[in-house]
Amino acid sequence: MLSVDSSLSFGILLLAAQSLSYAQPERIVVGSVAELQACVDRPAGAPLICALRGSSTPYAVSGTSLTIRRNDTTIEGAPEPGQDPPTLRRTDPALKKMILVHKFASNVTIRNLQLDGNSHEIPVKDFQDISVEGSGVTVENNHFGNSAYYCVFFGGPHFTLRNNRFGEFIVNGEKRPAPGIDTAVKAWGPNATQFTVDSNNIAGYRGAMSITDAPGGTDPATAGVISNNTLYHNGTCVPNCGGGQIYLAGKTTNVKVIGNTIDGGWRESENRDTVHSYGLEIDKAGYILTRSNKIFNNAISGIWIGNGANHITLENDAVYNNGLNGVQISGGPRATVSDISILGLASQHNDQQRSLSAPYPRLPRYFGVMVQDSGATKDLCIQNDSNLGTNSRGAVYAEGRYNKGAVCPRPY
Repeated sequence: MLSVDSSLSFGILLLAAQSLSYAQPERIVVGSVAELQACVDRPAGAPLICALRGSSTPYAVSGTSLTIRRNDTTIEGAPEPGQDPPTLRRTDPALKKMILVHKFASNVTIRNLQLDGNSHEIPVKDFQDISVEGSGVTVENNHFGNSAYYCVFFGGPHFTLRNNRFGEFIVNGEKRPAPGIDTAVKAWGPNATQFTVDSNNIAGYRGAMSITDAPGGTDPATAGVISNNTLYHNGTCVPNCGGGQIYLAGKTTNVKVIGNTIDGGWRESENRDTVHSYGLEIDKAGYILTRSNKIFNNAISGIWIGNGANHITLENDAVYNNGLNGVQISGGPRATVSDISILGLASQHNDQQRSLSAPYPRLPRYFGVMVQDSGATKDLCIQNDSNLGTNSRGAVYAEGRYNKGAVCPRPY
C-alpha cells in the first residue's frame, strides 16, 4: 500500500508525464529550401514543426527532392497577414519529386503551402509534386497547380488528403487558374490502403484521382474513403484519352465513394464532340460502394463499370445530364462483371445531344442504365426505388434478363 508521500510523488510524476505528452511541438521558422531541409533533418525526438516564411517570389526546388525521413514532423507555410502562402516551384527539369516522404517516416503533415509543378518549362513525364511512401501522412490546406503529371502520389497506408485545392493558386490574395497536365491524385500499390480523400476541390485536369492496384481487402471497416470532394473537368483531354474523374482500377478493393460532386464540364467545353470522359469509372476493381454522389455533365456516361468489376453497390446516387447513358455496365466473355446492386439510383436526362463524331456512336444510348453484354445481367439487381424513367430511350437497356425487386442484396 502506498503511503501519502509516495502517492503524492506518484501523482506528480503522472502529471509531469501527461504535461510532456500534451506539450506543444517545437516550431522553427526558416527562410530557404536549404534551411527547410536542415530543419526536417534534425535528430529524431519530440514533434517538430518546420515553418517556411511567406515570400513575394517562389522558392526554387532543384537538384534533389526535399525529403522527410523524420517521424512526427510538420512542414507548413507561415505567411504574414496579407501575404500569399509560400510557393515551392520545381525549376529543375530532371527533378521527378519536389517533396518526398520516405517510406520509413510516419505521422508527417504538409500544410498551408503552394506547390507549383512549373509545367510550362518542365517536360511531361511521370513527375510528382508530393510523393508519399510513409504511413500516417496528412496533406491539407495546400494549393497545387501547373503540375507536369501528378500533384500528389501516395503508396503508403493511412494517408489523408483534405481541404486542398488543385488547379489554382492564390496570387496577391486572388484565385488564379493553374491547370495541370494529367492527374491530380494518384495512388498505387499494395500499401495504398485505408486512405481518406476528403473535401478537396479539383479542376482542370485530365482526371481528378486514380486509385490503381491498391488491394485493401473486403472489410468495410477498413475501407479507403473518397468523400465530399468537388471535381470539375473542363474538357482538357481530347480526343480518346480520358476516363473517369474518379478511376478505381486493377486490383483495387474496399473503397467507399460518398457525397462527391462530379461535374464533367462537358457542355461548356469547346471540343464537346470529341472529349472523352466519365464521372466515375470502376475498371476491374471490386468491393466498391458509391453513395449519395452527384454525377453530371460528363461526355459519355456518369458511371462506367466493367472489365471484371465485382461486388459493387450503387446507393442513392444522382446521375443526370450526361451525354450517353446514366450508368453503363460492360463486361464481355473474358471479363464478366458480377455482383452489382443498384439501390435508390436517380438516373435522369442522360440523353444530351451528341454528333456522330462523339465517342462510341454505335453504343446503345440515352438510358438510365445500359448493360451492353448479356453475361453481366445475371448478377445485376436494380431495386424498385430507383428512378430511371426520364431518359429519352427509357429506363434500362439490357442484352439479357436482370433481377429487380423491392429489396436487392448488398454485395458490399
